[in-house]
Amino acid sequence: MKRLFLAAVVLLAGAAPLLAQQGTSELRGRVVDQQQAALPGVTITVRNQESGLFRETVSGPDGSFFLSAMTPGVYQIEATLQGFKKYQRGEIRLEVGRTTAIEVPLEVGAIQEAITVTAEATLVDTTSKEIGGNVGVQELSDVPTFNRNFTGYLGLLPGIVAGTSSNSFGADSINVNGQTVRNVNYTFDGSNNNDTFNAGNGGAQARIPVEAVQEFQMLTSQFDAEYGNTAGGIVNAVSRQGTNQFRGAAFGFFQDHRTAAKDYFARTQDLEEAETSQKQWGGRIGGPIIRDKAHFFFNLERIEFDQGIAVQIPARPDLSTSDIERVRVWNTLLRFDHQINASNTWGIRWLRETSPQFNQYDATNWGPGRQQQESDVDWTLVGTLSSVLGSTKVNTFRLSGTSEDVFFGNPRCAEQGCDQAALPPRLDYLSFETQQSSRANRRYDVAVAMDETFAWFVPGRRGDHDLKFGTNYIWASLRFQNATDQNGTFVFSHDLDFNPADPRTYPERLQIRVPGVDDFYMKGHFIGLFAQDKWKMNNRMTLSLGVRYDLEILPTPTENPAFGGSDEYPVDTNNLSPRIGFSYALDDEGTSVVRGGFGVFYQRTPFTFATNFFSNGIESNSFLVLFPLTNADPGPSRGQFPTDPMLVNGPTVNRTLLNALYPPGTRQRNRGDVWFDNPDRKLAYSRQYSVGYQRQLGASMAVTADYVHSEQRDLYMRRNLNPGARVSTSRTGRVVRPDPNFAQNVWEVGNHGRIDYDALMVGLEKRMSHGFSGRVSYTFSRGRGNVDTGNNEIIDTQVGDNLNLDQMEGPTSVDRPHILSVNGTWRVPRTRGLLLSGVLQARSGTPITLTDSSFDLNQNGRFEDEYLPPGTYSGSGENAFTVENEGGRRGARGPNYMIANLRAGYRLALRGQQTLDLFLDLFNITNRANFSLPTGDRRSGNFLILRELEDGVTRTAQFNVRYTF
Repeated sequence: MKRLFLAAVVLLAGAAPLLAQQGTSELRGRVVDQQQAALPGVTITVRNQESGLFRETVSGPDGSFFLSAMTPGVYQIEATLQGFKKYQRGEIRLEVGRTTAIEVPLEVGAIQEAITVTAEATLVDTTSKEIGGNVGVQELSDVPTFNRNFTGYLGLLPGIVAGTSSNSFGADSINVNGQTVRNVNYTFDGSNNNDTFNAGNGGAQARIPVEAVQEFQMLTSQFDAEYGNTAGGIVNAVSRQGTNQFRGAAFGFFQDHRTAAKDYFARTQDLEEAETSQKQWGGRIGGPIIRDKAHFFFNLERIEFDQGIAVQIPARPDLSTSDIERVRVWNTLLRFDHQINASNTWGIRWLRETSPQFNQYDATNWGPGRQQQESDVDWTLVGTLSSVLGSTKVNTFRLSGTSEDVFFGNPRCAEQGCDQAALPPRLDYLSFETQQSSRANRRYDVAVAMDETFAWFVPGRRGDHDLKFGTNYIWASLRFQNATDQNGTFVFSHDLDFNPADPRTYPERLQIRVPGVDDFYMKGHFIGLFAQDKWKMNNRMTLSLGVRYDLEILPTPTENPAFGGSDEYPVDTNNLSPRIGFSYALDDEGTSVVRGGFGVFYQRTPFTFATNFFSNGIESNSFLVLFPLTNADPGPSRGQFPTDPMLVNGPTVNRTLLNALYPPGTRQRNRGDVWFDNPDRKLAYSRQYSVGYQRQLGASMAVTADYVHSEQRDLYMRRNLNPGARVSTSRTGRVVRPDPNFAQNVWEVGNHGRIDYDALMVGLEKRMSHGFSGRVSYTFSRGRGNVDTGNNEIIDTQVGDNLNLDQMEGPTSVDRPHILSVNGTWRVPRTRGLLLSGVLQARSGTPITLTDSSFDLNQNGRFEDEYLPPGTYSGSGENAFTVENEGGRRGARGPNYMIANLRAGYRLALRGQQTLDLFLDLFNITNRANFSLPTGDRRSGNFLILRELEDGVTRTAQFNVRYTF
């Protein structure tokens, strides 16, 4: 394994200077005379209109020129050649990740004469097969969103479902084309901004403030070979930079309970209204240090968020309550750019956020005392050096780092010196949890990335070749400390308060961590190499020919006898990804294009999938043990006292007995679940096929339609090497296992999962003209497979050694057949600045599995595969939900979702470039209650009862003030 790693490093170090265009733009053009003949040797100067930074090149023998690795923004182009008039054209908008094509016509005349052209670039990129879209600074400024998290803006694009985290601020995430939230690669200014532990689950590593963003690009399918580490989508974000003028903004967004309707559950249950509040304020400023050479940009944001939560426990209405989750955020960004000379520029950008959160709840089942708190510090840093090597080559070197230091625990942790074992246990009743949080873990993950990039434009070789070759290397590490469940969790078969005289109220099981705290360190190496040729064969046809190779080296400890030795671990070396496609312009003006492609995309393994290999081996100093070991104590459910010694005293941990069985500080045979890595484990991947059409309508509108088919393969699932067999069909029946050397499950991660997804994505975009801009996105899709998402799920249908994967067939957990988003902005004429904008989003509900854990008919020790037969099912009582169940996994569907937000106010023009925005936002104008999925287990008292809101947004008014200069 060491030899393999050294070989990879040599390959990385010996690679030629290579290219990736993350976070940058391209400009392609051709210079012609009045007879449309090519003009070589023309000096082309492209200058950023705000910062003055510029690039120069010379047109080739066929009159073509190409500028790569350009910072997104608005540019002016000048073309000069002796004997011709100077050509000038401004307002050329270069968008992140896109190639803009223009034609430069020169007229005979003196060079002192000038021709000035004013025209916007087309909305259609006729040279790309990639599917996705861009959200620019104007939409970020005009479209209302509840918490101003950037992922909400990505939901404006086709194929995207943006979700709001219910228990962690800033952890909003997105599903791309029916894939799990983990399958997203986030880049910021071309550098890695991913969570090493969770991947895209929770969004980017450091939350990107929208006030500091120039533009977002979202690639949902067929992205070029330069992009790796994901089988799903790519988010490219670019920060603002300083200009030759001091420009900035100060802003404030304010709302509280007096401007918000009462929460649905608080209103229907007559609970006290929570005193909610949300205040976001801050500012940005950028300007010159040396005009046309050096600039700075600074952004500061403060968020004070008191979010109302209504906890609904239908089985125990006396425990239902409303409360406040408190969030206090500081977000800071600093950027510096310097043009050394005409050929070299460098820059550095730093982003840091602290976001402590107090009194966190899960509104579905956390009763009094169960809440927890979070402290979180994230940062990302990137330095970039870009060098122009002649008129056709550009080299860029990036060095970046990301970090997260996060702790999840209960509010009493600090009071007890973070001794989790000294806290009261968590009480897990049939329908709710109470008394204390069992969670107590801290993780510290750091990643360092290095990219050496190169672009080479080769014209006149049977067309023009935009050649790109690239490599990147990421070193990632994780320190994980886990004391979760040291205080213990008692499990009950009922919802009754404990009564020492009533045997029915006793717990039937205890789960507790022994002998001590889990503490381990892991690291990984991720290497990517690619070659890409965007071959523009003629004015209409462009072929995209690319290949990528990914190597993941993730050392895991193994005690699995399937490995040859204790230092062996799986390394998948067969990850070659061909990516091919075409784009064909249907007219010479480049206003319509047909495109299509095929590609293979490998998914990087998040560390969370591998942590159990470190903490749950055969021998361990920290593991979870169950009392009784093989089954729930049948006494309480029969009206009898439990007989297990750890349960006879009720929900109180017998520390004396526990310490005698598992002395603290010792290393022992793991009596809980054991995890094995798999010597044959491979990287999960997707195969994607697409065909589409895009057409520009007039000067400012474009319509797009794309069909996408993807096949996710080798998805991670857990097979049980020591499967249980229950001695009866009773829920409390004893579970026996074939290997007596292991007390519980022995999980082996394997590539058993697969998902097929089909989607038709339609979009209509109108950029600002005549006072109006807007966007319509609609996706009709279907996703099915033998796994929910491929997030290392258990194979619930396993009986003995038979996996029965055919019984797992069904919709994915993120399958939403219909997704619609509509937004628009209208600058009302003759009103001195009145602006109206709004957004409507609607989507189908997600599937739900209906089961009954009252029995174990196939006696495999699990209840998740006890599917209810087809039919109509309803909950009982208030907020009951009715579904039509087709049977099997995900056979029913949850509630639909719809929300409409509006903005109205004035954008007042002050002196010079100063403006003052005075806006009123109205979120969820219909006050619709968008419910989360209900519980699908018929045994639960919460069966098919709606108890939680998906995003928690009631009808709320927000006052906005924003001053720009």
